[in-house]
Amino acid sequence: MAKNKQQKKKKRERRVAQEKHAAATRRRAQEKTTKESQKSVPERTKRIEAAAPKTDYIPTNKKSPFTQRRGGG
Repeated sequence: MAKNKQQKKKKRERRVAQEKHAAATRRRAQEKTTKESQKSVPERTKRIEAAAPKTDYIPTNKKSPFTQRRGGG
């Protein structure tokens, strides 16, 4: 009788593990499809971004206003 109980326990553990694995696989597939649908950018937005000029220019050598005032011009 003890062997029968152990076999049942092992079968149950295996079945539960398979169910968990299947659920995780389904969840991963679901997340992948939702991420892909959220990432899609409309074609109009792509065109607007491509046409807009980049405005990330930052001047590095700025003169201080103090020296300009004291310069005597």
